[in-house]
Amino acid sequence: MELRTKLGTLQVDEEQIIRFPLGILGFSDYHRYIIVEQEGSTFSFLQSVDDPELSFVVIMPELVCCDYSVQLSAEDIDLLQIESPDDGKVYGIVTIPENVADMTVNLQAPIVINTKEQLGAQFVIQGEKYHTKHNVIAEMHKNAYLLQKQSEAREGQKIQESV
Repeated sequence: MELRTKLGTLQVDEEQIIRFPLGILGFSDYHRYIIVEQEGSTFSFLQSVDDPELSFVVIMPELVCCDYSVQLSAEDIDLLQIESPDDGKVYGIVTIPENVADMTVNLQAPIVINTKEQLGAQFVIQGEKYHTKHNVIAEMHKNAYLLQKQSEAREGQKIQESV
């Protein structure tokens, strides 16, 4: 099928379509989406097949928050028919304001996709660790700093063990 979108004309195979039985929060009437990856970019698009004008910028949360994790309930796992953690892929929806430096990602309500069954859902994570507006650039810098410190600590430990 051919889909004319803001991203251009896309050729969509039926196997690419991800079904969202419950829709996405605020968009419950739209149930079919595809992931459109952008070469050389950390961002992708979750493009509606039902409404070519509807798309969301998404990013993998671990790129913003290295220890990000989603704990799904048994009901959530059943809804997505997940048999193995390897079946799942997680995205956060990005909001890009006029000042791009202020872009945020919603880590409290991730999009979870069973890539094996092409089923998706958006879940709200309870608790105070994640919220709806994590600054993408600030969090990525913080992540890089923390990963560098962890790497330096491991290197220091290896040197100490070899002495």
